[in-house]
This record gives sequence, C-alpha cells and structure tokens, in this order.
Amino acid sequence: MSGAAFLRIKKLTGGGIIGKAARHNRRAVQTEYGSNERIDQARSHLNQTIHGPVSADAVVQLTKDLMAAAGITALRKDAVLGLEVIFSLPANHQLDDLDYFTACTKWAANYFGGIQNILSSDIHRDEAQSHCHILILPLMGGKMNGGKMMGYKRKLLDMQQKFFDDVASHYGLKKPPAKLIGASKKAAVHAVLQSLKAASDPALKSKAWATIRDDIERDPSPYVRDLGIELQPPIKKHKTMAQIFTSKGKGKDSQPKSIDFAPPEKRQRLCSVDFHSIPSLPDPPVGTPILDVIRIRESELDPAAFNSDLGEFVQRPPLRAS
Repeated sequence: MSGAAFLRIKKLTGGGIIGKAARHNRRAVQTEYGSNERIDQARSHLNQTIHGPVSADAVVQLTKDLMAAAGITALRKDAVLGLEVIFSLPANHQLDDLDYFTACTKWAANYFGGIQNILSSDIHRDEAQSHCHILILPLMGGKMNGGKMMGYKRKLLDMQQKFFDDVASHYGLKKPPAKLIGASKKAAVHAVLQSLKAASDPALKSKAWATIRDDIERDPSPYVRDLGIELQPPIKKHKTMAQIFTSKGKGKDSQPKSIDFAPPEKRQRLCSVDFHSIPSLPDPPVGTPILDVIRIRESELDPAAFNSDLGEFVQRPPLRAS
C-alpha cells in the first residue's frame, strides 16, 4: 500500500500524569466528548485494549506496584514517570489494524526493556485515523530513567528506522516524509488546500479557517498525513557552468564570481617578502688599494689590540700598494 506509518513518542511528567493518560486512552474522561471534536462518541465502542488492566485506575495501581517491587519510593519533581508511544495508520489503509497494532505493541515491549514495562496498549478507532497508545514504565536496572530510555535526536531517528525495518515495512507501509522545507513545503501547502477545496471540507467555512490556514502554511505535514495526500519529490534543477561562475553566493554582500585574467604584476602577492635581483657593482677606480684577506687565529693577535668598548680586536693587516 502507499500510506505511511507514523510513530510518535513523548515523556510523561508531573503528578498524576499516568492516571490522566490512562483515563484518556480508556475514554474515561467524559468532558472530552463535548470539548474534543476529534472524538466521535458513536464509534468509541470500537476502541480496543490489546494489553494491560481493564480500567484506568488499575493501570495506575500497576505502575505503583512495579515501582514498589523495584524499591523505588521517591522521585524528583521533574522525573519522567512514563513514556507514551503512539503508532498511527494512514486514513486510507486497508490493513487489519488489530494485527498491525499488536505487532507494534510487541515491538515496543522488545525495544523498551520487556513486556513488564508495558502498562497498557489501546487502539482508538473513534478518531479520523486508527492509532494505538502505549504507556511505558521507564524502568531500567531497578531505576526510573525515562530520558535515557527515550534518548535524544540521533537515537530517536534510529528508533524510527528500526521500527520501519522491523514492523512497518512488512505491512507494505512507507517511511513518513522528512520535514518539509522550501519548494517541497510550498508544494505540500498547495496540495492540502486543493484537497480541502475539492472535498468541500467544512473547515473551509469554519470561523477558525484563517487560523487553520496559517497552521497549514506553517507545517503542512500533519494535514498531508491526515488527508492521505501523496507528494511527488521535487525535481532538482542542476545549474549550468555559467550559472555557477556568475552566482552571487549565499551572503547578502556576495559579488558575482569571475575568472581572474589580470597580468602577474597586478595580482596580489602571497608573501610579504619580496625578492629583487641584486645589481652588479662597478669596477673600482684605478689606483684603489686592494686589501688582502688573511686568515689569522685569535691566538696570534696582540692582546693590546683588543678594544673592550667594541668587544673586538682592532688590529688590521697592513695595506698593500698596487
């Protein structure tokens, strides 16, 4: 199939956060139905629990029991109390979502330290896309370490790749598109707007349409995913040699490049030391005395000829007449 598989992960921090997440996943928060238009209450009975206790309160109790068994009695206020992984299927998928999300749950158990760390796994079919919420207890070596278990950007990218290789690719799904920028982002915004217009989507007549449109232009990726839009990769235009040599570069003060054909004397020297040829000296006038060069050892010099001010001997060989 042509749809893409999506995986998102977030840290759960703050008091009572596991209970809040569990109650949302089990649709135990009645106020959500009136305020959250994404949830279709008429389809909530189609939701399904794959793993974990039957109620949200039981999920919270399981969390306490596992931490107590590991000897964890106190945590910092900013500690990561849980991780939530959400696996999503595209809107136009033809898969058995129970089979797919069961495979996702098994993968999460293997990746995050074992099935004992999976607090709950719930399929939601009462929203636009089928998706699965998995709550994870970040217990490693008897310690709570959500930051290390989740990892940073490089590890998250590796996790996405591993999930695609291990699970999503076997169901015929594609990798989710990379972050849209430049021409790709512009094309995606256009495709989303055209899709909404073609379907006469109610969002077009909403009082919040201006805000929705701004959100689409800021990041069209979620809308591309939700609407099942297939984006074509942009055609990369290659520059000609003339364009390369006349390019102004990326800086605002950059000048067009040119080939320097200036004569050698006009070019800047690479070294500040200049070497000039030494002119030849004229012949001495006739009758100029010629000095003989005589090698004299220091021991042969008269000590009385030593000048202490100059630090040298002042005795000179006699001049020889020409």
